[in-house]
Amino acid sequence: MAYNELDIEYLDVQILKTEINNLVKKPFQEGDIFELKHSTKVNHLYNLEKQLIRVIIELSILVFVDGKEVKAGAKFEIDNYFHYKSLTDYAHEENGRILIETKFADTVKGLAYSTARGIIYSKLSGTFLEGTLLPTQMSTSI
Repeated sequence: MAYNELDIEYLDVQILKTEINNLVKKPFQEGDIFELKHSTKVNHLYNLEKQLIRVIIELSILVFVDGKEVKAGAKFEIDNYFHYKSLTDYAHEENGRILIETKFADTVKGLAYSTARGIIYSKLSGTFLEGTLLPTQMSTSI
């Protein structure tokens, strides 16, 4: 069954957590060399009765120097709310659980991740992580 992405209504986005940490002793400065890795966790919840979708993106940016993680980086938690008038068309029951079609779920998670990338990019402005670009494709591993 095909769905129309244009019918997915973005209702709200809320930043639940913003944490950006530099080193206490000898903080990173512009031009310092370090490696960044990131980790992403995504939770998605559905209310079929109200046809609402909630996607929570938790993203950590980890800083490594000479291959070792240091106590610097950033953490974000961003909550996204969507409405889709035909949500029940993409839900089915299996083993007593309601499941949403993978293609539909991936589309909504992709919309939420794309929004999170923009928010995080702007929140890193003026910090030692300024200009950090997250991958366009969501990855859930470090």
